[in-house]
Amino acid sequence: MPDRVTTLVTGLLPTTLECRLRRRLICCLLALLPPTSLSAQNSDAGEFPDAVEFDAGAFDNAAFDDSMFDGADLFDTATEAPRNFRFQLSQQTVTHLSKHRYSTPAGTTDTQHRGLENNRLGLNIRYQNPFAAGWLLQSSAQLRAYLPGDYEHDNPGRDGWEWRLNELFLQRSGAQNSFSFGRQTIVWGETIGMSVLDVINTTEYRDLTIIDIEDARLNQWLAVWDHFSDSGSWSSFINLYPEFDPVPVTGSPLFPEPAQMNGRPLRLGSYDGKRDLFEAGTRWNRTLIGSDIAVMAARLYENALRYTLPTDGSNRTRPHINDFILLGFSANRAIDRLLLTLDVAYSHGLLTDVLNLVADSDDSALWLPGFDTQNRISMAAGFEYGISATQQVSLGVQAQRFIGLPSDSASTLWRQRETEGNALLRYSQSLRNEELMLSATAQAALDGDEVLLNLTADYRLSDTWEVAGQIILTHAASDSALFFLERDVRAGLTLSWSF
Repeated sequence: MPDRVTTLVTGLLPTTLECRLRRRLICCLLALLPPTSLSAQNSDAGEFPDAVEFDAGAFDNAAFDDSMFDGADLFDTATEAPRNFRFQLSQQTVTHLSKHRYSTPAGTTDTQHRGLENNRLGLNIRYQNPFAAGWLLQSSAQLRAYLPGDYEHDNPGRDGWEWRLNELFLQRSGAQNSFSFGRQTIVWGETIGMSVLDVINTTEYRDLTIIDIEDARLNQWLAVWDHFSDSGSWSSFINLYPEFDPVPVTGSPLFPEPAQMNGRPLRLGSYDGKRDLFEAGTRWNRTLIGSDIAVMAARLYENALRYTLPTDGSNRTRPHINDFILLGFSANRAIDRLLLTLDVAYSHGLLTDVLNLVADSDDSALWLPGFDTQNRISMAAGFEYGISATQQVSLGVQAQRFIGLPSDSASTLWRQRETEGNALLRYSQSLRNEELMLSATAQAALDGDEVLLNLTADYRLSDTWEVAGQIILTHAASDSALFFLERDVRAGLTLSWSF
């Protein structure tokens, strides 16, 4: 390849890397949080995205006081009003302990060491009000203050703090039908943390405290209709304002360095929303003795935006969107204390990255990035096993394969592997009458390129105070998309007060 071509392709590697990293984080880095963290797993009620900062279990497992017989006198009309609001205040500190040099795909070397990485004060608010028979109003929001030392502290787009509405939906439930509208979550898969079917809601990964897809999942404005019958249940949704994964935060631990073009950092743009978009899907579920099966179909947009280099001389890349068809099947089987899960997805019309060989004005070879559409079959399988009342273990394995990728040729260079896979192993044990929770989570790409290990101890000091500590260890091969996480060690501490 001529020197000019080599230079251009090398310059494009960081851009392609950021796109590839964004895609692979969703299915490769699913393991750094314990089951007792933020996620409300397999719950359509929505979640609080900042996992380590806030334990949604304090809300999800809370019993809202709706009793009308509070007190000794059952005929006393003066009753205590239900607690509709719940709050949690937390302080999180995470330190990057390791300091090492690593090689980049472009052949240069760099050193990554942040010291203090996360230093933030968070307030989470949840409101839940069953204000009438069959009616429910629910919302949740979060406020984050980024203190000195936090990598977000000097972010000019946030002014040192950030507010976000997570949930806001109204639900009407009857004997056979339920309808809800607003910001909410749809979970279709069975394999916790590894499902290939949980692709309806968008996700956001900022740092190594928000890795599990259950915690990174964001709510969207959806209208959902559920119908229940003796032969099974139907669940359908429509989204008239599809959103996309938020643009990565440049300088964050998972996106430490932007790509360069003409000596300036490339900026990833957001979708301008000029087109009228919609997403829709339906799912049929049947419950059998000891098992559930479901089939589903949806028309969706890929959550991750794709980018090409700017053509107007600026340093802002051009975002591209793509719609595709998803067909899925899921099943589970309960055998005593063992639960087996299976998810299968067929995606028709996904975008794939290519480099096309074209002729320049002086007849020299020139490689330019582009896209092509391909189909993909994906599968996730696993089990959850209750060893005892205080010990649980789960395993999930995910694999996906593009169908009919052509071989590399002089005209096209494919930029993704034909087959990829990941494994996720979790173990947790509660001690001291469930006051102390110990957990270990390991996740690895099946080819060994990326390995993550998370060790967590969560101690409940009282009904309102809780402290959690964790150690995060990572390994990444030099040719991995996460090469800058090789031999990284991080330690975190979070103190929470619920009221």
